[in-house]
Amino acid sequence: MLLGVVLALGSAVAHAAWNTSVKRVAADGLAVLWAYSLAGLAVVVVVLAVRSAAVPVDVTPELVGWSAVSTVLHTGYAAALQRAYRDHDVSVVYPLSRGAAPVLVALAAWPLLGQRLSWAAWVGLLLMCLAVAALVGESSEHTRLSWRPALWGLGIGVAVASYTTFDGWVIVSRDADPLTYYTLGAVLQLALVTVLLRGRVGRGLAQVRRHPRPVAVLAVLIPTSYVLGLYATQHAPVSLVAAVRSSSLVWTALAAAVVLRERVSRRRLLSTGLATASIVAMVAAR
Repeated sequence: MLLGVVLALGSAVAHAAWNTSVKRVAADGLAVLWAYSLAGLAVVVVVLAVRSAAVPVDVTPELVGWSAVSTVLHTGYAAALQRAYRDHDVSVVYPLSRGAAPVLVALAAWPLLGQRLSWAAWVGLLLMCLAVAALVGESSEHTRLSWRPALWGLGIGVAVASYTTFDGWVIVSRDADPLTYYTLGAVLQLALVTVLLRGRVGRGLAQVRRHPRPVAVLAVLIPTSYVLGLYATQHAPVSLVAAVRSSSLVWTALAAAVVLRERVSRRRLLSTGLATASIVAMVAAR
């Protein structure tokens, strides 16, 4: 289990870093999503090709089908995240999205994976509700409708919980290879975003030229974050992995203040602290 926690922590750090990078290019929407999806696919294909010398690649129709479902969930999440970051601060959206996810995963893991909630998990659920309440009424720099970033955060949290639970089921219950599974998803995501762009690939290629450094950073950090998270589920319960991965909200809060220069209000600090306490309670539940 220790290895799973270590892998999940590495995933959390990478996740915090790439969310900070996404905020910088969020205004470019699907076009930049296409650009870093293409670059990320190139990275994982090279890694998979190198590893294939030691571990043969086994692609089955079932694996393709599971990857297709995962692709829809991941692409919806990525598009929603960029839309939320375009109009709202990371320090508002991220604590809710990453904090709510492990609570929702724990609730879903009960009937799906037979992992019952302990009293500590219920404490974590209560703390997360308080974290949400702390952000109600918080005003962001870009909108007077302060309930909108909270709704974006919770909606993204549902998306995170959905793909985390589903991917955990595929890796644990169906014994899928994490790297092959992720690579298939990366191929399908690029295809899906291309369709959503209505074939205007030139807009995506223009983003590579416009934002070469963020695209390169995202191409490495996003696969690193997700693949580490998938491997973590092989060594620890999916609810624990989700909780540990959400420790990224601490690093993201720091990055939002130091790197993005976002305003750090008392409500945002309180919400981040409550969400962090929720994560600790979820980990203690294991």
